Amino acid sequence: MTRPVNATSSIHQPDDAATSAALTLAALRARMEDLYALRDLSLPALSLPGVANPMVITLPADPDAPLDQFSAALDGRATVDKLEDAALPETMAIRETSAAAEQARAAVAAGTHMPYWGLLWPSGQALAETIVAERAAFTGKRALELGCGLGLTAAVALAAGVRLQAADCFTEALLFTRYNTLRLAGETPDLLLLDWRTPEGQIACRAGGPFDLLLAADVLYEQEDVAPLLELAPSLLAPDGVFWLAEPGRRVSRGFVAAAREAGWRDEERVYERAWPPDDDVVRVVVHRLTPPSQQ
Repeated sequence: MTRPVNATSSIHQPDDAATSAALTLAALRARMEDLYALRDLSLPALSLPGVANPMVITLPADPDAPLDQFSAALDGRATVDKLEDAALPETMAIRETSAAAEQARAAVAAGTHMPYWGLLWPSGQALAETIVAERAAFTGKRALELGCGLGLTAAVALAAGVRLQAADCFTEALLFTRYNTLRLAGETPDLLLLDWRTPEGQIACRAGGPFDLLLAADVLYEQEDVAPLLELAPSLLAPDGVFWLAEPGRRVSRGFVAAAREAGWRDEERVYERAWPPDDDVVRVVVHRLTPPSQQ
């Protein structure tokens, strides 16, 4: 595995590799700063061998900034296309799936999904901690993450030896994911611009499978999200595959888990309840290890 590049790391790379990574990180950060003021947040609860400790995640300094800009775009005071295109050039390590990307952009432009990617959700942190705690279950596996957001879970997965594809419908999220994974894990996942709820998005997800692992943290917000995920998840998994889902007990996410159990999925739970950074709100998060009926 490529060693991480981080200003606090004592691990040395060959000068050419370190210089190239540093230049890429600088270019990515400059593009991020064009979009938002940034904040670097230390996460001492997360630690993996070979990764600078404590881990530091970069996110918008104002967690409402992506939502405010997006609302302005929908109100006609800016254009969604301008916000979206600003992130594209540096993230196009993306495996281009044009039809899926078009549907994702259309969903974003219509305001179908809100840009919650800029928040450091407790569910993403809990899923990352589960990967650390259950590292043997992840190392060497092929995985797809739905809704990669800031890239924290993706960075920990890569550092744990997961061969990862990461998908999101917001190009800004892919930009932050590329930066945070490169900075923390020394590599980036295959990035996919798609909306997993759309027909073309589901086709694009399946095209990369089957996967040993499906990862998702806090991706269920609307009732109409439940049926597409119930349909998609089993079709993405290899015969012995596992779906790791982290959720904070919202009505829709609880409904999805209940529906999965009713459909024959086996559910093993890992519960986290504590104050989470950056706001230290106490949240109960459940990480579900879901195995499909075909394995029963």
